[in-house]
Amino acid sequence: MKVYRILIVLSLLLNMLSAKSQMELLEEYHDELCNILVDTSNSIDDYFIDSNESTLRSTTYAEFSTSVAMEANQEFERDVRLRLRLSLPKIQKNLRLIFEDENNDNSLYDRTTLNDEKLIDKSYYLRVEYFKFIRKKFNLALGAGLRVRQGNLVPYVNLRSRYDLYKDNHITSSFYNRLRFYTDGETEDILEFNNLYTFDESVYAILRNQLSYSNKKFYEIAYHDLSLIKELNEKRQLRVGIGIRSDLRNFKNYDIDYYHIHMLYHHLFYKNWLYYQVAPSMLWREENGFEVSYRLMLNFGIYFKK
Repeated sequence: MKVYRILIVLSLLLNMLSAKSQMELLEEYHDELCNILVDTSNSIDDYFIDSNESTLRSTTYAEFSTSVAMEANQEFERDVRLRLRLSLPKIQKNLRLIFEDENNDNSLYDRTTLNDEKLIDKSYYLRVEYFKFIRKKFNLALGAGLRVRQGNLVPYVNLRSRYDLYKDNHITSSFYNRLRFYTDGETEDILEFNNLYTFDESVYAILRNQLSYSNKKFYEIAYHDLSLIKELNEKRQLRVGIGIRSDLRNFKNYDIDYYHIHMLYHHLFYKNWLYYQVAPSMLWREENGFEVSYRLMLNFGIYFKK
């Protein structure tokens, strides 16, 4: 019996040591990739601006995440997401290079669907963006880039603007617009009117109202969402909200696509770069006759930054 107990203890210790060595190996890979990202952005910076001046603190970062979702009356879903932002402070402190997949580019993304595509099959957006405060309450960003999908390249011009309509200690109201022109003739425009309600340092609410238009689609998309956010600590966050999405024809005749009650628990559980999210929700979809369905989405992600 003593030998059996000793074997169990040794097995547990070996498993713990194995897990520790795997985390150490993961940390080494993570640090190496962070250094590669920052060195790459600095090399681009140095190529255009030959200067011995010390560089500003790098805001270069990348994020990679994988998701799975289960929902009644829906097929099992999975997805991967990727976003990269290189800062170029020597060239211009307000200049950055952005590379992201179609989910990250989509401001209407609300966790109710996953693309269920492999990385090689997705659309990607690569752009150079210059952002600047024109006035105290007005922010403007100009960009030019490429939409890439399976070898097809479509250049586009991007214009983002934000205007702060009202701001005090408890309420902030802002208007946001993203206008995009593609060389294949497509035009996209996303309008937002958002309110931020601050109750204290750790509790706040966000009311989002969005309208999306594309001349390639026969309808417009409207989305409204009210979410309450609680910062549990510096690494944990809890969100609860309700949202509704509708399709419009010629900016009228609201046809409700779905509405949902959603929750999100976010935990940055290892240092400042490894996180997971648990996102349960209840949905009423038009395609199911507005019968309630239950959905669970799990995300696991890694930040790469210094």
